[in-house]
Amino acid sequence: MSLKIKLSQQEYDRRLQRMRQHMMDQGLDGLCIFGAGRIFYLSGFHHLATERPVVLVVPLQGELALLVPHLEEENIPIRNPNIKEVKVYGEYPGLKHPMRYLAELLFEKGLSDKALGVDSTGWGGGWGYRGPSLIDIAPQAKLTDIRDFIDDRRMIKSEEEIALIRLSVQFGNVAHALLQEYAQVGLSELEIAGRAAQAATTYMVKAMPHDWEPVSGAAGPFVTFTSGPKTAFNHRQTGARTIQVGDVILTDVGSNVGGYVSELERMMIVGTPTDQHKRYFDLTLRAQNVALAAIRPGARCSDVERAVNAFWEEHDVYNLTRTHIGHGIGIEPHEAPFLDVGDDTLLQPGMVLTVEPCLFVPNFAGFRHSDTILVTKDGVEMLTYYPRDLDNLVILA
Repeated sequence: MSLKIKLSQQEYDRRLQRMRQHMMDQGLDGLCIFGAGRIFYLSGFHHLATERPVVLVVPLQGELALLVPHLEEENIPIRNPNIKEVKVYGEYPGLKHPMRYLAELLFEKGLSDKALGVDSTGWGGGWGYRGPSLIDIAPQAKLTDIRDFIDDRRMIKSEEEIALIRLSVQFGNVAHALLQEYAQVGLSELEIAGRAAQAATTYMVKAMPHDWEPVSGAAGPFVTFTSGPKTAFNHRQTGARTIQVGDVILTDVGSNVGGYVSELERMMIVGTPTDQHKRYFDLTLRAQNVALAAIRPGARCSDVERAVNAFWEEHDVYNLTRTHIGHGIGIEPHEAPFLDVGDDTLLQPGMVLTVEPCLFVPNFAGFRHSDTILVTKDGVEMLTYYPRDLDNLVILA
């Protein structure tokens, strides 16, 4: 039996029904959605957001419609046969700007002078994009921001979404095991990561249906890590540095299944750990356990970071922290809510989060585990399951 690697049409129908009920409650006649993640959430249509606008138009009644460039037109019957109405423009910028085609689509749907819910007032820019705003092309429309309503719904994952994330976790676990197996003194970060990613992708392809295509920019499981003194700096890149005895390795692996991702990160030690390695490894692991214990329905996201901050301060290492404790994850690698003192969102069953307190020790190394977890009615279910203890995370030199 093949794996179930995409959401059902019933799932999208439920989302659309919920959105239309909200539209009725707010007196909205339609929606105009620009964000790629929100378009995917509401319609199942995925695309690479570039300079070419892609816009989802949802009337209160009737068929939803997509504005797409010509190069995406033929993908719709294959990927989203439920989308019946498509407005196509040739290319950006074209002799007629794509946003002018959006104006025509809104007029054709009877929405150009109506009350519209929007997640933005225009295409987001980037990739060299320039163009008019939604206000410019539909000056009679009355716009209401419904971005947060959509994103609030995205916080609570359905059983189908959680099933896809569980599959993502499994492929990520394989990728990390291969990364740890291939990590050797004298090899470069890029050599090790590339070899592990290739082997993990081969494994994933064998498990997938013959016509599977990733719903992301990545061809398969992603494998990245940094090593040595680089780990004391956040967001450094996998590069040409070679692994050395005494290094800390900070990993980041995962995979995309049906448009949903997970996150697995570990701190590993090359060779025999020193007392300094052991101290910071232990503190970071204990801080993660403090965070996990604080996550429960009814608690606030801010409560989780406050609990970890109290632990850091008790052990006089708060000055070595730089980031919040975690974040939501699903369609995008980072989603709301955030385990941060500035986010008072109430935790609810069905939320999927990363939990990743970290320490950055100058002139030495960084220390962090990140696990993907599910908030349950009783507390937490660990979705990622790679070993977290030091004995299993030592790379023999």
